[in-house]
Amino acid sequence: MEIDLINYMTTETYENPEINNEVLRYRVYVPKVKRRKYKVFIYLHGSGERGDDNLKQIQHHAKLINYIIDHPIYGKETIIIAPQVPEDQRWVPLDDIRFGTYNYDNNPVMPIQEIFNDFLEKELDRRYKVDPQFVYISGISMGGAGAIDYVTRYPGKFAACLSICGTLDLSQVNRLRRTPMWLFHSSDDTVVDYRPFKVGYEKLLELKADVQYTEFNDTGHGVWVKAYEEPGLIDWIFSKKKTMPRF
Repeated sequence: MEIDLINYMTTETYENPEINNEVLRYRVYVPKVKRRKYKVFIYLHGSGERGDDNLKQIQHHAKLINYIIDHPIYGKETIIIAPQVPEDQRWVPLDDIRFGTYNYDNNPVMPIQEIFNDFLEKELDRRYKVDPQFVYISGISMGGAGAIDYVTRYPGKFAACLSICGTLDLSQVNRLRRTPMWLFHSSDDTVVDYRPFKVGYEKLLELKADVQYTEFNDTGHGVWVKAYEEPGLIDWIFSKKKTMPRF
């Protein structure tokens, strides 16, 4: 049964004038079950859900969040964070997502990303009881590209990445190899080129990375509809644990 996420996820904001004047708006789900530490699942929405209502990002195409909250185990041990990107901003230029020309080194960092970087680096642990071994990132379309950008930026931070109909920078596979990834795309997607995912998967396999790639041929751009129903998807995500460095 699909639940109404508005009833489960509260509205929050974060600002840091020392970084910029941007207001980070996000929805958060915190389990009612008290734990010493929680897993964290970050969900990045697509370009159509941009705005400043702190609502659209959980109203459309976010059924994956439903599944996690409704899960008898993961729903009790996982904090879910869904930030919203302002209408005039993005994680990665939309043309670079569409045409597969995303380049991490040349990707202009927008104010929303600067403040979300700061949130991830400093504020996440202050606000919530986070288990650093279980921080996951995911996204669809623009958010799928954003999730890849974040794994590239913080190659040792995430326990796993789920990216659906996004894109990646093939020159950065060495940075991506450290994070378990499951990539989804469809060869008939006319909005976002699927080939960077396909070729990236092959390169990551050569590097013996923990990576999976599922390619459909009949979903168009809405790959997430099928991806969310992939058997074992939720279990795969939460089976991953970041290896902590030894000193």
